[in-house]
Amino acid sequence: MKVPLLLLGLALGLSLMLVVAGSGLRPNAAANAEAVAAAAPPPAEADAAVGQLVLQRCGGCHSLDTLSHNPQDAAGWARTVDTMAQLGAQVAPDERDPLIAYLAAHFGPR
Repeated sequence: MKVPLLLLGLALGLSLMLVVAGSGLRPNAAANAEAVAAAAPPPAEADAAVGQLVLQRCGGCHSLDTLSHNPQDAAGWARTVDTMAQLGAQVAPDERDPLIAYLAAHFGPR
C-alpha cells in the first residue's frame, strides 16, 4: 500500500517541477521549501547519493555535528543552503532541492 503512494507522490512532484520549469517561473523559497517538505522520501539509493552530496557540498566547512546541532525544517534549510551558496558554497541549481530535502529529513526538528 505504501509503495503506490510513494510512486504517486514522486510522479506528482516531478509533474509539478516540469510545469514550473516549463513555464519559466521560479517559485519563491517558502513555496519551494513546502513542496520539498511535502515530497515523498527518496529511495534508499538516492538518499545515500544525496548524503554523499551533503558531505561534498557541506562537509568541507561543517561537520555532521554542526548540522545535527542546528535542526531546521525545509524552509530553514532552504534559507541556509541559499545563504551558503551566496557565501561561495558550490551548489548546482539541480542539487539545491535534493540537498534541502535530505537536510530536512535527516537534520530536521524531531
